[in-house]
Amino acid sequence: MKQFFLLFALVIGVALDTNGQEWYSNTGNNSNRSSYSTTTNASLTIQNRSSYSLTVKIMKTNERGLYQTVYISPQSSRTVYFSKSDSFYTKTKASKNYETLYKKSGIFSIQCDKSGYSQATIEFFVSSGGGGTGQGISKAEFERDK
Repeated sequence: MKQFFLLFALVIGVALDTNGQEWYSNTGNNSNRSSYSTTTNASLTIQNRSSYSLTVKIMKTNERGLYQTVYISPQSSRTVYFSKSDSFYTKTKASKNYETLYKKSGIFSIQCDKSGYSQATIEFFVSSGGGGTGQGISKAEFERDK
């Protein structure tokens, strides 16, 4: 029986830019002051670099549950947005024909606050061979949303 592994590389690039911008116009008296503010969300781009279809569950740490489920076709990507800082891990199901593999990633953090916001990328590679990274999990563990 062939062994398959899911190798994922977590590449996080944190852009420490300001979370909002403010502009004040003061023509000499405080009653004419106006402000403009924008908010930027953190993002995580998940890239599927394989011929497998992926179902990726983004889970909050400490058994706080499911954040979002993302379906990614072979050789494509999806972006997930976050509005506040937190720590997460992924549960992944890779499927191709009658082959299915389940894995769990390590913990990663997303920053989205006054100090800045994360712009992160996770790349998933699925191929035949022995070994791999990440913890293998059962189908029942994948389906559990905690």
